[in-house]
Amino acid sequence: MARQKSLDTLFVNIRKTLFELINMIEIKIDVGYILEEVEEVKHQIVKLVGRRNELINDIEKTNTTLYRKYESKLASFIPKKEAYILINKIENWLKELAQLV
Repeated sequence: MARQKSLDTLFVNIRKTLFELINMIEIKIDVGYILEEVEEVKHQIVKLVGRRNELINDIEKTNTTLYRKYESKLASFIPKKEAYILINKIENWLKELAQLV
């Protein structure tokens, strides 16, 4: 029972963080901070559903792609078109997460 409550709390925290991440992207927070948040969400999801999961693979791929693209300019902002694509990915992560739990 206590484990289930812990998992429920973790799930709620992950959802909250993902929604906050969408807001950060929309208000143009720098890429470095967004990458940190994506990494933190990934670790929380691993705690919730385990490492071997397609959702984790997608998050890692997205994080790696963003890092490589902005490695030398982490203080910059994500362009509008790319932000839209990233927000869509995060919304899909939210849907997949709900299905996993």
